[in-house]
Amino acid sequence: MSKTFKRIAYLRVGRLMEPLLPRFENLGKLLRRADMGVSLRMYLASAVSITLIALLLGFPIAIGIVYLFAGKIVWWLAFFIGLLIPLTTLIGFYVYPNYIASNRKRALESSLPTASSFIAAMASAGVAPDKAFLALANENIKLEVSKEAEKITRNIEILGYDLLSALELAAENSPSRIYASFLEGLVSVVISGGDLTSYLTNETKMLMREKVREEKEFIESLGVVAELFLVIGVVTPIFFVIMLAVLAIMSTESGTQGTVLMALLTYVLIPIGMSVIIVLIDGMQPSD
Repeated sequence: MSKTFKRIAYLRVGRLMEPLLPRFENLGKLLRRADMGVSLRMYLASAVSITLIALLLGFPIAIGIVYLFAGKIVWWLAFFIGLLIPLTTLIGFYVYPNYIASNRKRALESSLPTASSFIAAMASAGVAPDKAFLALANENIKLEVSKEAEKITRNIEILGYDLLSALELAAENSPSRIYASFLEGLVSVVISGGDLTSYLTNETKMLMREKVREEKEFIESLGVVAELFLVIGVVTPIFFVIMLAVLAIMSTESGTQGTVLMALLTYVLIPIGMSVIIVLIDGMQPSD
């Protein structure tokens, strides 16, 4: 979405979303954890605006699709597709932040052992935690945890947070429970005056072991995904193609509907099934 569209949606529709914001508090937390850089009001306004546009354009598009493949207008099918387009759009807006937050979660947990080792080395040299996070933020490495360190440093140096408040805020807005626990443990050690180097060293070892375990689980789960691919991508399409072909031969009246169902199977259901498998594998795969 362009900034102009989001601005218009915010100004025109956003004020109508204002009374509904308390009901979408969980979505607001998810937006912060996804770090999408958009307020809840603007996101809801954009979602409603695009859904309304999809609703207005969905029925003409559905009629055109049905007429293109069937040669005539099958109204029940056009109505179904016309409702499916805005419904899919609305579900996409609701699911997308969760998808982004999940990606950030995996990226954070993947890079956390490296960051923990880095901060442990800085702590062993007598560097204060806030300076260690500043050094991590300034490192020329493309890690998600470096971005988190940059936010912590920004909150301390620009917004006036103290170290403990900045760490607690980062833990609250983190999509990863493991990263949040790491920060909360760091806060506890700083408050109690414990051995920071020992804590970070132990955390690094534990995180490394956890990363190795996740890699092994991912390799084992690929076998299940391969079987799922065979069922969704190979066996099921062949079964429906044969079934539709037999029905078309046995009944001349269902030829048009058979053509439409075949087109839906080929251009809608199979691509959706393959997309689900791709998203599933992407969600299971540990980040580098």
